[in-house]
Amino acid sequence: MFRQLKSQKGFTLIELMIVVAIIGILAAIAIPNFLQYQMKSRQAEAKTNLGAIRTSMTAFQAERGCYIGIPVWPANTPSTTAKSTPTPWSTATTPVPGGVTTYCTAIYAAPATASFLDVGFVATGSVLYQYGSVPVATGGTVPVLACAPAAFATNSNALAGGGGAATDIGFNAFAQSNLDGDATISHWGASQDNGSADCTVGTF
Repeated sequence: MFRQLKSQKGFTLIELMIVVAIIGILAAIAIPNFLQYQMKSRQAEAKTNLGAIRTSMTAFQAERGCYIGIPVWPANTPSTTAKSTPTPWSTATTPVPGGVTTYCTAIYAAPATASFLDVGFVATGSVLYQYGSVPVATGGTVPVLACAPAAFATNSNALAGGGGAATDIGFNAFAQSNLDGDATISHWGASQDNGSADCTVGTF
């Protein structure tokens, strides 16, 4: 019996150190990739909602005859110093319809009061991104690119949305958020001619 115990050997210190080193290397590779995958999965919100906004805006134009600009919603403007937190779409100041009840004639009368409810879009649950849209005036480039406005590809958090006239030839919808809390803001865009696009690739 004692001979059997004496002949049994365990791991040496060097072998244990090698195993720990391998685990450390694998963790150093896997954790950043996992975090990046997590950020990309959260960006799916912007891609999905902008696609729905694009559909709603196009349907509104087909029925009423014009594109409208919509001020940002909800009031979760991203910061370059903090991570965006989930915000209920239907907050205390629900985006009530802006009274867009008539067809578009001459200059669109009340673009500043328009909301996403006017075009029939309501996001489900809470959102990490802030959304809005801006019109493309006559003379703009056609087809309208998703990330055409310069601010969509910058570190700006001052996108306001809104505005509009019956003569507008299109729209740009946008989504902005700071998913990782660093010094840069993620921007996504869409237009009546192009679906959702990441305007700041590699930024979360």
